[in-house]
Amino acid sequence: MRRCLAVALAITSCAGAVALGQNVSRLYPHEKLEADAARWAEQIQGEYRETILPQLTDEERSALSAIKIEIPLTGHYGDPFEFYYENGKINLPALSLRFYSDLCVANAWLNAHGFDGTTVRDYVGVLLREATVSPRTPLPPVFHTLGVPDNAREESAVSNRANRNFGNTIVFLLAHELGHALKKHDTHLRDPIQKRTQEIEADAFAVEVMRRIGQVPLGVEFWFDVERIGHVQGIRRISAGRFPTEAEWQKYLADLDHPITTDRLEALAVSIEKAADSFARNQTDQALWTQKWKMFAQYFRVGAPSAGIGAVRRAEYERVRDLRLADLKPRKAAFTIPGTSEQEPDFNGLFAVRRTAANGEQDTVDLLLLRSSDNQVIGGYSDGKVDGFIQGEIKDGMLHFTWREGTLNGHGVTASEGETLRGTWGAGNAEKGAGEFNGVRQKKEKSAP
Repeated sequence: MRRCLAVALAITSCAGAVALGQNVSRLYPHEKLEADAARWAEQIQGEYRETILPQLTDEERSALSAIKIEIPLTGHYGDPFEFYYENGKINLPALSLRFYSDLCVANAWLNAHGFDGTTVRDYVGVLLREATVSPRTPLPPVFHTLGVPDNAREESAVSNRANRNFGNTIVFLLAHELGHALKKHDTHLRDPIQKRTQEIEADAFAVEVMRRIGQVPLGVEFWFDVERIGHVQGIRRISAGRFPTEAEWQKYLADLDHPITTDRLEALAVSIEKAADSFARNQTDQALWTQKWKMFAQYFRVGAPSAGIGAVRRAEYERVRDLRLADLKPRKAAFTIPGTSEQEPDFNGLFAVRRTAANGEQDTVDLLLLRSSDNQVIGGYSDGKVDGFIQGEIKDGMLHFTWREGTLNGHGVTASEGETLRGTWGAGNAEKGAGEFNGVRQKKEKSAP
């Protein structure tokens, strides 16, 4: 995907739901979108021909031979997350391309400067809120609102991260829509079960295309994050400013073009895990990178349990409802990303953990912990056979957490001793009794794949 990396900032796109009442087309001048559409049409067509098409089988190329890729100025509703397949055409509106491109550059700049990237997600919520309640007033621009300089793209740390993530994201999203076309999905059907099945099948095809290319869909987790907040704010169209009942929330999800559901995120995690060894095939230490890509899959699995729960979304809705534009200015990072500082804080980073069960059995897993500024910690672990995730809170210097591994779950507690962890876990409400573990922080990699 060499060509994509060269022009990634110009061709970033997104796929999402149609949410009536969230028209943000006035965010950009009409002339700007016209210029963007003209430039991107050629670039994206070239990206399809040079990167995706060579990876398809003869049968797949034949089935997709009549597919067209078009760049309208906006989608049907002026929604910033419209990217869709219909009537033999994949539509990537210039509005959606420009909006998501700006979001990703802003996210990269904030992370590069040690600021909290979650303000980008919050901005999406505030923008869609304002677009709904004030349909005729000017909308807050991306960079200015988030405190990002207009020349952020010129910084190498920003452009390098953006190029990698954007290039992978556009290929994934194009391949997702191609999956709909290849499998002859009816993207206008309203049956929620069939719709979710279609999304899972399209995601699986996208991962398979990326497996053939040899590139992990890095950046897609960010796409799902901002699209999710768009779903939450889009609920206004049926709730008149009030978050609905659980039944209404589930019906709303069922009506979305690209619903983000628990089973979809879990299936995506499984697809990436199964392809992990293939993604790592070009690395010197293939075993190490296979485990890293399996850990990457945990990002989707961590969010899966609450994806379709209205109570969780209600809390998110109410939090964004009370945000002001001033709340979106750069602030201290909420999560400390492993490898971004010389000295990692306690309970943050990648650890090699040896577990000893109560019956004496031992194994070793890779544990990834992400610590937030309010002492909350989330994480995932894997050894290629076992996959699980934890969530907890630091109290009096100790991390008290819950864990889930398949159908098993329980509690645990661990202390941080410099570069090591030492703790116990138990079943049910007990924090010990099932086993103990010791972890050592893994050394940082000097270069990305």
